[in-house]
Amino acid sequence: MRNFTKVQDIGDIKQAVREALEIKKDRFGHTGLGRNKTLLMIFFNSSLRTRLSTQKAAMNLGMNTIVLDLNHGAWKLETERGVIMDGDKPEHILEAIPVMGCYCDVIGVRSFARFEKKEDDYNEVILRQFI
Repeated sequence: MRNFTKVQDIGDIKQAVREALEIKKDRFGHTGLGRNKTLLMIFFNSSLRTRLSTQKAAMNLGMNTIVLDLNHGAWKLETERGVIMDGDKPEHILEAIPVMGCYCDVIGVRSFARFEKKEDDYNEVILRQFI
């Protein structure tokens, strides 16, 4: 699967649930699945449970994990197209994404609606830039 943005992307949901339940029976029995793979989790919005559960699941599968708290932590990325880069955001997301892809095998993005432009929120502007 190249992109997972909606539940239909995984195909047979019942089969996916069966596989997930099987993996949960022996959480450390599938560490080979993620061996030598790196998951990058990018958070535009904070979330304790999403971050911890995803990072722990990746580690249970043998993956390395990297977490970036964008716009709330040390890194700030510009997400608007055509903006003059003279503010507090030293890099544009469109330049950062290929770099992230060079170092990571899986990229997870958490980005909620901003409630600034309805059209941008419905079109998943930030997520679409990654895709």
